[in-house]
This record gives sequence, structure tokens and C-alpha cells, in this order.
Amino acid sequence: MYTDLFRALLNRKNAREHPILSALAYAFCPAAAYWWRAGADPIPLFDPVWQSLQDLTSGGTLLDHLTRYEFGALIEEIRKYVEEVKAYRSLHPIQAPELMPIFRGGSIPSGMRFGSQNAITHLGNDWRNLFIYIRTWAFLSQDWRRGMGISSDMEYALTSETVALTLPGIRLPVQFETWVWKVSVGHVKETRIGLLVQNGQQDPLRFALLARCSPLGNQPWPNTPLVFALDRDTGEVKNHDPTIGDKDLEPLVSSLASLAKKGPHPPLNALHHPTTCRTCGYQHLCFEKHYLSQHALHHL
Repeated sequence: MYTDLFRALLNRKNAREHPILSALAYAFCPAAAYWWRAGADPIPLFDPVWQSLQDLTSGGTLLDHLTRYEFGALIEEIRKYVEEVKAYRSLHPIQAPELMPIFRGGSIPSGMRFGSQNAITHLGNDWRNLFIYIRTWAFLSQDWRRGMGISSDMEYALTSETVALTLPGIRLPVQFETWVWKVSVGHVKETRIGLLVQNGQQDPLRFALLARCSPLGNQPWPNTPLVFALDRDTGEVKNHDPTIGDKDLEPLVSSLASLAKKGPHPPLNALHHPTTCRTCGYQHLCFEKHYLSQHALHHL
């Protein structure tokens, strides 16, 4: 899910024709860039990983938030799941062993779901989201912390921060939400940025822009931030692998922004990464009764 991109597109403080925003949309999918430039707003699907992190950084315990979401009747089943994952991880010292098909936890019997329908609507009306939400809070957030080299004895804070994406030739920044770990190592303050990815794939433009981002306002980062790819399924962490040089970034953004405006607009995700389309904020426009809309077919 590209929740951060869709949130940036919906941020009314960002100019609709901003070249950085247009370039990011086109790099994600030319068809999405077409809808964006045509004036259509995305409708993002519920993202349980993003929501879990948002709640984790807002204060309160996991129990507090689950109670707020009206899952009080299922707390014992949820505790059971957390303990099952802990035990399974201790027996299988590999990355995210609870994802293996032989792990039997992570489901609520249908009979126990009765009376909790109002609760699950808070998590996108999908029971699978409940366990993704819990797993992100209890396990993935700690997997990512360790993967970024932040030990448990370090002082750190995880925050949701809106940063500025800028380029020398572009006056106004793009406001972009991301996840920031602020770490204290002795008297040294460090900033580490984590971008959520799937299958470990780093999309070069988003990573290149975030590697050069700055805080909003006049207070600079205490250090040049380290940028990491955080796998939203396995919890694996990879260092940012820069593939776009500083001198190439502005011409690339300019070129992609021009393509977003003039086309072509082929539905590349539908052709190469159809699973991405299922969580795209523009699927309601691209997909109808048939696999591709007439617009998408026109550009094949």
C-alpha cells in the first residue's frame, strides 16, 4: 500500500500541479497520475499497518485502543494470539515465522465474531486487519527498530512526521508524511526515517526524495537522516540503496511531471503488479465490471 503517497495527494496544502507530486504519482502508476491530473481524488483503502503505527505513536496502550475500537469481548483471544506468536518466534528463530502456513494462530472463530461487527468496522470491516494491526504494534515495530540498529537500551521515540520534499529549482515544498525514529546515543541526536515497502522493493524516486527531505519549519535535522525500507509483511529492514544521483533527480522529476501532464498513461500496475491495484486509491475509477476500464484499455 502506498498510503503515504495517497495522503500526500489528499493534503490540501500541496498544490495539485506540483511537479514532485505529479512525478511521484506517475512513478507509482501513469494511470493514477492521469486521474490525479484530471481532478479526481484518491479513495485510499484502510491500511491496518499505518493505523497501528498511528495509534502506537498517539499514546495509550494496545489494550486502550482495542477497547476504544470496541474489541473488549475479544481481548482474551487477542492476548492468546500475542502469546502464540511470542512462543512460535522463540521456537523458530527466523524472520517472521508466524507467516509460515503451519502457524495456526491469528483467527477469530466465526461464532465469537457475533456481536463484534461494529468493532471490526473501525478496522476496515475485514477481520484479517485485526491481526495485522496487533502484529504491527506488538512485533513489527520492534523488528524494524532492531533492524535499524536501535537497541532496546537506546533512548528513542517513534513519531509520525510531516516533512518537506524539495528540489533546488522548485520553490514550494511538498508536504509528505513519514515515520521517523528520533534516537539519542549519549549526547548525540540521530534521525532515522522508515518507509513502508512490500516484498522489500524500494521505489527509487520516493526513496531519493525522502533521503533529501527536511523538517517543516526552521529547525534542521540534527544529522543527515538514515533512510530504511521497512517491509510491512516480514518486518525485514534494508538500508536505502541510492540509485538516483543528486544531479539526476531534478531532471527526472521534471520529465515524469511532464509525462503525468501529457501522457501516455498506461495502467502499468495492472500489467506488471496487479496486486498493487487492489490497494490503489484509484481502483474505483480504473476497475469496473470488467478487468480494465475503457480508459485504461485505450492506453494499452
